[in-house]
Amino acid sequence: MRLQWGIRSVGTGQCMMRILHVITGLNVGGAEAMLARIIANSKRPDVTATVATLMAPGFVGGRMLESGIAVRSLGMTSIWTASIAMIRLVLHIRRTKPDLVMAWMHHAQLATTLAIRLSGLKIPVVWNVRHSLGEGFTHERRLTRAVLRMQAMLSRKPTAIIYNSRKAAQQYRAIGFNPRSEHVIPNGFDVAAEITEAGGKRRIREIFGLPDNAILIGMVARSHPMKDVANLVAAFALLRSSRVNAHLLMVGEGMDKPTASVAAALARLPQGSWTLAGQRPDVATWLGGLDILVLPSAWGEGFSNIIGEAMAQAVPCVGTDVGDTAWIIGRTGRSVPPRNATALALALLELCGLPESERHALGLAARQRIVDMFALGTIVGRYEALVDELIGAGETACRPPWNLRCEAV
Repeated sequence: MRLQWGIRSVGTGQCMMRILHVITGLNVGGAEAMLARIIANSKRPDVTATVATLMAPGFVGGRMLESGIAVRSLGMTSIWTASIAMIRLVLHIRRTKPDLVMAWMHHAQLATTLAIRLSGLKIPVVWNVRHSLGEGFTHERRLTRAVLRMQAMLSRKPTAIIYNSRKAAQQYRAIGFNPRSEHVIPNGFDVAAEITEAGGKRRIREIFGLPDNAILIGMVARSHPMKDVANLVAAFALLRSSRVNAHLLMVGEGMDKPTASVAAALARLPQGSWTLAGQRPDVATWLGGLDILVLPSAWGEGFSNIIGEAMAQAVPCVGTDVGDTAWIIGRTGRSVPPRNATALALALLELCGLPESERHALGLAARQRIVDMFALGTIVGRYEALVDELIGAGETACRPPWNLRCEAV
C-alpha cells in the first residue's frame, strides 16, 4: 500500500527549471533547515524545486509537507535497504527528468552520483557539503570514512561542490576533493524577522520555569558527541564556582536524556541551576530571550545555523573554533578552542561580568553582522545565480504541465 503525503502542481506549461534536492534525511539539523529555507524563500517563478529523502522525512520533512513542498521518501531504514532506495532514486530521476540535482550530506551525495550514472541521463549534479572534518577522519564513523574516500575519488563527477564554510572547503580539498569545482556559499538567515528579545525573556522563563534574576546561558542542539555537551557542563561548573548567578538551559533532540557521565556532572551542580528539554518546534519564539548562546562543539560544524539564528535575534554568542564559527561570531561574541572547558568558562565569565547594557550592545552588533553578511535573500540569490550558471539560463526546454505526487513507498 502507498501512503499519499500530498499532491502539488508544479508546472504551468511555461519554461521551467526543475531542481531535485536529494538529502540523507529530513529530521532536525542545519542542512535540513537550510534546504527548507532556500526552497521556501526562492522568488523565481521559473524554478520548481522538489525533495527526495533517502530516509523518512522526520520533523523538517513534515514542516516542508505542511508548507506545500513536494517530498518523496525513498524508504531507506538501514544499510541493508540502501540498494532499494538507490533503485527508487534512479527510477524517480528517470521519471521526473530534473534539470539539476543537488545532493545534501555525504550519503546522499554518493547515492545521487551513482543514481545519475545508472539513470543514463546527463544531468548536472551539485554536492552541497554541510560538515567540517576536524582532525581528518578521526571522529567519523567507519561507514562515513568509507563514503568520504569514495567521494574523494568521484569528486570530479559533480558539476559543482558547494561548501557552507571556508574552513570545510580547505579540509575537503586536503583529503582529495576536486578544488576546481568548489564554491563557498554560507548559510543565510531571515533578517526581516522581528527581534523577540523583550517578549522572549518573559516567554522563555514562563515556558521552562526559569528564575527571573539569573543570566540565561543556552545551548540549542541535538545531543551528539560532536556537540560536546560535557565540555559545556564542565565549563558551567567552573562558572558557578566563581559565584556567577547563571542558569544553564540545554534544549534539543535527546538533550533531556543525558549520558550517564553528563547526568552525573549535572547532579554535582547547585540544585535548580540547570534545565534540560527535548526537541521543540517553538525555538524561534524564545531564542531571543537568552542572554548568551553557547555552542561547545568538538568537531563537525561547518556553518552553525543556531549561531546565526541567535545572532539574528541579537543574542551574543560563545562558540568553539570549529568550522567557521569563530569567523561568523567575529568581535560580537567570543570564540575559544574546542575541548577546553577552562577557556570556555573564562569566555562565559567575561560576558556574564559585563553590564547588561554592554551585553545588549554586543547582541545588536551580532545582529548587524548577520544583516551585513548573511541575509537570507542574498544567500538565496547566490544559489539561484549558481543554478543559472550550471544549467544555462534560458536553455531549459518548455514542457507541458505536470504534477508530482508525493508518496512514501
